[in-house]
Amino acid sequence: MSSPCHVPDITDLESSSVGEKEDQLAAEGLFGRGWLPPEERGKLISEPEAEEEALGWEVVATATSKCSRSSSFSESGSHLDKARSDGVPEDLIMGCLDSSCSRLFGPNEKSRCSGCGFFFCPRHLKGPWYVNYFGNGTPLLETHLPKPGQATVLKPEEEMLEGIPFPLVRSAARALLLRLLEQLRHGSRNWSEAEKEWVWSLAPELVEQDVGWLTQLFRQTQWTKEETTLCLDLLAKVHASLAGWEALQILSLLGRSAGPACKLLGAGGERKVGLAAVHAAEALKALNPTEITCCLELLLDTAQEFANSDCQGGCRAVLSALRHQTAQESMAARAFRNEYFWALETRVQALAHYRQRGIENHGSAPYAESWQSLAQQELLRNLPQEAELGLLRQHAWVRHMERGDYECCKHEPAWGEDRSFPLAVWPPYRTCAGLETAPRKAESKSAPLIVRCRYRDEPSRGKTKSGKVKLPERRKTSGVLLKKDPDMHKEQQVGQTLRLLEILIWKDPKLQELLNSEGLSFEDVRATYIIAMTGPNTAMLEFIDGARTLKYVRSGRLDGGSAPFGPKYFMTNGEKGTLKTFLRLNNNRDDFAKSLARLAFTSAISAVLSFVAGLGDRHHENFMVTVDGRLVHVDFGYALGKEPLDSMLIHFAVQGGRPATTIQYDELIEAVTDELMERIFWPVVCRAYLCVRKYPGLLVEMFYTAMLRTPRSALKGHWQQNASLWQEAQRFVARNCAAGMSEPSAERFIYSLLQHCTRMERGAQLRDELKGLRLGEKTTQAVSKAWTVAKTTSRNAAHEVIAVGPEAWQQLRQKASSAASTALEGTKRLFS
Repeated sequence: MSSPCHVPDITDLESSSVGEKEDQLAAEGLFGRGWLPPEERGKLISEPEAEEEALGWEVVATATSKCSRSSSFSESGSHLDKARSDGVPEDLIMGCLDSSCSRLFGPNEKSRCSGCGFFFCPRHLKGPWYVNYFGNGTPLLETHLPKPGQATVLKPEEEMLEGIPFPLVRSAARALLLRLLEQLRHGSRNWSEAEKEWVWSLAPELVEQDVGWLTQLFRQTQWTKEETTLCLDLLAKVHASLAGWEALQILSLLGRSAGPACKLLGAGGERKVGLAAVHAAEALKALNPTEITCCLELLLDTAQEFANSDCQGGCRAVLSALRHQTAQESMAARAFRNEYFWALETRVQALAHYRQRGIENHGSAPYAESWQSLAQQELLRNLPQEAELGLLRQHAWVRHMERGDYECCKHEPAWGEDRSFPLAVWPPYRTCAGLETAPRKAESKSAPLIVRCRYRDEPSRGKTKSGKVKLPERRKTSGVLLKKDPDMHKEQQVGQTLRLLEILIWKDPKLQELLNSEGLSFEDVRATYIIAMTGPNTAMLEFIDGARTLKYVRSGRLDGGSAPFGPKYFMTNGEKGTLKTFLRLNNNRDDFAKSLARLAFTSAISAVLSFVAGLGDRHHENFMVTVDGRLVHVDFGYALGKEPLDSMLIHFAVQGGRPATTIQYDELIEAVTDELMERIFWPVVCRAYLCVRKYPGLLVEMFYTAMLRTPRSALKGHWQQNASLWQEAQRFVARNCAAGMSEPSAERFIYSLLQHCTRMERGAQLRDELKGLRLGEKTTQAVSKAWTVAKTTSRNAAHEVIAVGPEAWQQLRQKASSAASTALEGTKRLFS
């Protein structure tokens, strides 16, 4: 933990020597101890003087620089260097960002630093700071520092700058530049003109030292001929050492800009861009099939953009990388084939749909309208005959289910063990043998259809690598969900993003060590589920066996309300069930402790994923808890900051605003106790958030792909690029990932934010109670009945007015108006 954010006043140092001042500045940190992480303190200041020359700079302060004695913090922050704070909004910072402070902000306790742009309590914010010598919060590169290639000679009489020793200013400037360079490398915002000029002049040296810089150069390029040529040349030079996630982002960026790049490069432009795509696609082989599965839509969108630009080489490079994954023999590769097949099938169906509606979906290139079908047939052709037959059987069965031909889907006589087939949302070792019972009808238009099917598992599925241990026999029926919704494709992409983030989180060594210490594995704490699109607005969803909604858990009753959790437990009228009771009744004494640990792990992961993805509509029917303790968020129809109107009204009426995420903290802490919260929940929250924020560029790509998948975007064209949505995705990631913060400050940020959210759950609790009254369903039924009556009587309305007379009709209208006013007043009293 770092010390309070404090830098001594300059007047306190005037009596010291230059060396003592530099040592004191190095010890305290550039912006104070609350801003620079511990590992950076003193390290940047002690770099050799050749550092500026290596970066193309000779840094000296101009003689016109004035010492500003203004306050080092401001409530408004209007003059702050926005680049350094990277867009972290004030409304999400709920506690002091000094990592040694555990204080949440009260009224009028939040102060914003004019140096770093972050917020601290009054105790940890002191000044004025040395940053004031570089323009009092104005952008550093645009004020006092020379441009690349320029040099300013310091005259002997300028050894002191306004009473401040010049070596001290020089060291601070060097540290500022290195810190800014690091932020430009890892941030997701657009660079300023001065920053672009600076970084592009150093591009070859930066990429040679860190290949990750190449991704930022592709993202920030304006696709001029010089910049495009430089990016392609650097990619050809370093692609062998490119990381898989960096290559994925470069490939996506290159696909979106393939058209302008080909035109700029002139003759042979398509070949050069295609070759660059081949280089980036080769680096994708470093990713495993499960990781590629989560990014399927992003990669297929990239292939579509290449095809639209008539760059067939780029499109084929993407498909070749995907084909490489299907050729593997692992279980993950078998699962990838299923989802890849349905992703291509969805695009083929969408293309046919747009053709029927007369929408011009793609460019004039013929290849743009045929590559999906070609890729699908190529996938089937390269598979073994049994695997190909399984995909075709799966396709036929799903289409029968979507049409309602349930008799054609039953285990007997249609399918059976001999004609079993895989399902994209089931484990790859499991095959479906047909429908077991009639599907449960959906309660609403968008609710999923619940299907129970016979299954059989491979004989070797329960063996370990040594072949000695076998899993216990499971039930021979399992579930699958079929859902139809106009926003289904967006929901699916949000779900894939959450799956990817969960994979990245559990790669962290510290989290793996904590998980192993509890005797658990990744599958024990998996908090996401699979969604596979089967058409433009239809999908197949993983059914989580043993899962119950939080509403069901609170009721303490089985379906139908006639029996409690089990024969050993009875509730009195009005008593609510709890998570602890639910888990205790479904686990023996030994398994109960592990179920609580699972609940702590999955609650922490779910809280972080919910915040990062901006999940909305988090009522008690969208939280599910399994009998072994896993907590899972479901239904991502409202995501990326969207929230239903009724939820917004309730939150603002009850507590003045919507919380950043909903945790159901009261029930959680009652179940897992303070000991597990401190040992598992909060450490996992902090480590998981630090893992997620390491990939801001990847998150922008994934969320941008999700934003494109809305009905409104589809009407304009099949997932075409949209500049405004790209900027919205950038802002969303900058807001939720706090990419401009150091790790200690980011850890403090997410901890204080979720602590604040635990105090903002009254609105969610009231909404759950209202949903328990089924007011929305009753209102819908009343409106439907009124509409039926209106249609029936519309033709005779004029005659009835004449029959009852104008005065009687006016009295009826007044009574109706009075009834509506009474209902409205009742609603207001409910919120008061």
